[in-house]
Amino acid sequence: MNTKREKGVSKRYSGTVDLIFVGILSALWIVLHLTIGPLGFALFRLPVFCDVAAYLTLLLAVWIFGRFGGASLVGIIGSAVTLLLRPEALQILGFAASGVLFDALCLAVRHEAFAKVANIVVVSVITIVSAYFAGALIGSVFMTTLPYWSLSWALTYWAGLHALGGLLSLFIALPVIGALERANVRLLLHRG
Repeated sequence: MNTKREKGVSKRYSGTVDLIFVGILSALWIVLHLTIGPLGFALFRLPVFCDVAAYLTLLLAVWIFGRFGGASLVGIIGSAVTLLLRPEALQILGFAASGVLFDALCLAVRHEAFAKVANIVVVSVITIVSAYFAGALIGSVFMTTLPYWSLSWALTYWAGLHALGGLLSLFIALPVIGALERANVRLLLHRG
C-alpha cells in the first residue's frame, strides 16, 4: 500500500524498513541519553542536554516517519533500554511520557512538521511544551527527595530548564533536518 508524501515522494509502508528506522533512532536516543545527558548534568548541573538527546531524536523521528507512532516507539523503546542500562535513571520515564505527548501533539500538523513554515512554528511550540511537560513530570515525581524541592520549584525552575533544553534541541535539529532535506535524503529514505 502506497501513500503520497510531500513533494510527490511515495512511501511504501513496509514493516521492515520502519523497524530499521525505529531501531536506529532508538539507538541514537540511548547513546545520547547515556553520554551527553549525564555529561551536561555533571558539568553544569542542568538537564538541558537530556532534552537535546530526547527532542533531537524525536524531531528526526517525526521527519522520517511522517505519521503517528514512530516518535512514540522511539521514546518508549529508547527509554526502556536506557533504563535497563542505567536502572537508577528513573527520570527517563518522564522523557518516554513526553515522547508520546510529542507524537500525539504532532497530529496537529498531521506529522508534516517541516512541510511549511507554519508547521515548523507549531512543531517548535510542541517541542517546548513537551520538554516543559517532561521537566514538570520529572521534577514533581522523581526529584521530591531534594532538600529544596517544592511543587512550585518543579513547575517553574525545573520545568523551565527543560523547556530551554527543548528550545536548544530545535536550534540543533532544524538545521540538521534542513540540510538533510536539501540533500534529498527524503528521496533515499522513502523510495518505494
